[in-house]
Amino acid sequence: MQKVISRSVALTLLLALMVCVNGNVMAMGTPLMLGAGQEFRFDLPLESGKSYAVNMALRTDLKNTAITMTLCHVRNNNEVAELHTSRHGLGDDGSWHILRIPEVHTPTSPGRFELIITADTEGRYYWKDLKVERSYTASADNQEYWSEKLATQGTFFTGLVVDARHLDVRRGMSPRIYSASGQLLYGGVLAGQDLVQDRGVVGYGSELTSELLERIAIDSDYPYVAPLVVQAVGVADPAKTSVYISEDDTRRVLEAMVQYDFFARYAVIFLVN
Repeated sequence: MQKVISRSVALTLLLALMVCVNGNVMAMGTPLMLGAGQEFRFDLPLESGKSYAVNMALRTDLKNTAITMTLCHVRNNNEVAELHTSRHGLGDDGSWHILRIPEVHTPTSPGRFELIITADTEGRYYWKDLKVERSYTASADNQEYWSEKLATQGTFFTGLVVDARHLDVRRGMSPRIYSASGQLLYGGVLAGQDLVQDRGVVGYGSELTSELLERIAIDSDYPYVAPLVVQAVGVADPAKTSVYISEDDTRRVLEAMVQYDFFARYAVIFLVN
């Protein structure tokens, strides 16, 4: 069975040069004039022969107006082909609305891709958070994603292994990891009950076997596993299920998390006796 994975890739458009850093303006969004022939056009850095979804937030104080989003392919001869058009009502409450173009597969012919925003009513509008998401719908595409990520980002740790075999640490339902100074680093507090019962927020073993390492693999379709191994330096609770790690290892964990948030995937292993 194919699985569908949508990841916001490096194409997420920060557009820092087009947005004022003043806090009030950021909250309001970037103004633009639409309607009466006025439109918003932006070239999107899409690749040919790939699948993407496009979304942005938009608001206005105008009443009962609608927005049209059009994704176009502009060929090298300047011929324009519309790939997708969607229409969105903004209501009359002045709140932010998420406008979305669902998954579109780009043609393989040469050219560029342009997003066009138009409105039924003339006036001032505000936009923010324009994002492009690449969609991966098959194993081959999934492998391509991780290959590209490793090629551009370099290697990174995919999970944490805490070696506590020299301590009297026991298996538990809610183990936690603390720094030596007492900072909570990991507790799996957002894990659902099903995950806690079926998989646990931590995997346990006495040796780092290939089967245990599957827990911290980045994807079942891509065989990249890179454990960050640290030593537990103490037992942190009366139940003996939680541990302390050193401040140096705490720094290593936090630095690794900048590249890849393995805690969010519960990619944690405790080695215990």
